[in-house]
Amino acid sequence: MALIPKETIEEIRSRSNIIDVITAYVPELRRRGGTHKCCCPFHKEKTPSFTVNDERQIYHCFGCGAGGDVFRFVMEYEKVDFVGAVQLLADRVGVEVVFEGGRREDQGGKEVLLKLQAEAAAYYHRILMQGKEGEAARRYLQERDLPVEMMKAFQIGFAPDEWEGLLSRALKKGYEAADLEKAGLAVPSERGGKQSHYDRFRGRVMFPICDPMGRVIGFSGRIMNRADRGAKYVNSPETLIFKKSQVLFAFDQARKAIVERRQAIIVEGQIDAIRCHQAGLTHVAASQGTALTEQHARLIKRYADEVVLVFDADAAGVKAALATSLLFTTEELSVRVATLPEKEDPDSLIRDHGVEALDVLLNEAPGALAYLIEQQQAAEDQTTEAGRLRVVKAVLAFIRPVRSATRRDTLLQEASDRLNLSVSALYQDLKQNTKPVMRKPVESETPASPAKAVVFPKEETELLELLVHHHSVVQPWIKQYLPSRFFQDPACRTLVESLMEQEPDFLAQHLNEFEEELRQCLTRVQIGLSKTFDSEISEDALAQKYILLFWQRELERELSGREATQALSSAERYIHQTRLKQDLGLLKAGWDKAVLMIESRLQPLSDGTV
Repeated sequence: MALIPKETIEEIRSRSNIIDVITAYVPELRRRGGTHKCCCPFHKEKTPSFTVNDERQIYHCFGCGAGGDVFRFVMEYEKVDFVGAVQLLADRVGVEVVFEGGRREDQGGKEVLLKLQAEAAAYYHRILMQGKEGEAARRYLQERDLPVEMMKAFQIGFAPDEWEGLLSRALKKGYEAADLEKAGLAVPSERGGKQSHYDRFRGRVMFPICDPMGRVIGFSGRIMNRADRGAKYVNSPETLIFKKSQVLFAFDQARKAIVERRQAIIVEGQIDAIRCHQAGLTHVAASQGTALTEQHARLIKRYADEVVLVFDADAAGVKAALATSLLFTTEELSVRVATLPEKEDPDSLIRDHGVEALDVLLNEAPGALAYLIEQQQAAEDQTTEAGRLRVVKAVLAFIRPVRSATRRDTLLQEASDRLNLSVSALYQDLKQNTKPVMRKPVESETPASPAKAVVFPKEETELLELLVHHHSVVQPWIKQYLPSRFFQDPACRTLVESLMEQEPDFLAQHLNEFEEELRQCLTRVQIGLSKTFDSEISEDALAQKYILLFWQRELERELSGREATQALSSAERYIHQTRLKQDLGLLKAGWDKAVLMIESRLQPLSDGTV
């Protein structure tokens, strides 16, 4: 069985800061006091309860109980096993994973496809930047005024005009032709009755398409000469890791700026997006010429409140802008539409007139409803009643799917002002023609919720928090004066027994070996100190306080129980209960008087009896 060396795992762990990794998946994560918080990516919630501790490199959700280290997060989010999570993080931080006992046989899932795409991107990029085969592509990009630094930033490449250029190199590295087919990099064929494969991309400038984490998941290949036969663009087919309805070109590079501005600009082509980034508009992503979908809207909504669409001014561009505006507005995004000059795109506009020209269009871009009314009024004869009614019908169709009552009222008021109609009339027509909106279910972008959060006893988790965060001070007190049997919860009891023998950091490193309930308990107590702790009280005093509390709870339980005294005579039962009451009185008198009683009660335990 192939195993990953422990040293490799620890190196990957040390390079993978949990804040950076989780932020790549969940950019809403924000520092709040000594921790980072956001709404949990594993279950739906409105109040953030997902907490990440940078110092201890763990996370815990107080809502659903999800918790663990950086490997566990990737396992849960990507739905891969531990080895898969190690491989994904290794690729992210540039650590090569060499298995003990040989190559892992079951790597044929996401990990292999991601590695193949990364190696293909490097291969294409190297040919463009250095290879003789890439000379024509370099000239083409120079003519497009695309500087070298942008080619490097977006890892633009060139696929040589060879049938097996990439395939032969991949086979020499130990990949199977079937792996390249699954990755969308090779196409199967039959020659002379034998099954074979050839490169999907040949003689094209290659634009890597990345997921939000910046991992290459597919490609878009562009011809350089319009006279060449074949499609202008050839894109990767749908694969296990590439779903064209869920990704946008350059979104990984734009994500941070989109989060900061809470605004995303969407253009149509790759070079348009690259040109915008070069000009300083770094919150731009591209639709790659395909229709935008609900998944795209949901992706953008995770990072932004507003979208500005920048589509071509031709009929196809107007149609796409109207359809996308309706879709994005339905998904509760604020949408504006910038109209480009005729025969211009963002690339040509910036090159010919400077980024200021595009900035003006972006700043003056009307809202989606205003754009719709403008386009509909231009298309319909406004001197006729039929033409005006068709405009109203289009406006109502735009507003109808909006779920927010406040947003709907705002749009109705705007439509009333622009159409010179009363809000009440528009509302009545909207109400009469409203039909239930059927929403097509979409595949969830996040994994299913983990096991339900376990509720642990308050005093037990508080003492465990104190023990974890001040182990060197508190551990001797617990070990000497508090038997683990006083912990009623099995997970808390197991954890305190472990902490009597091991450091908290040791347990954190072996977190993924624990069962779900124990892992929840450990991440819960590691994530932060209880608000009930008074910073002016020493850790020693706090430890004593909890020891007395646990002893009081145990003696009160014994005093109220009848089973333990059933075999005693009346006189013996009276003596037993009197001693319990006296000992409870000593506990309330403070540590100095209580400690002698505790030591006397623990004495039999040191003799080997319970």
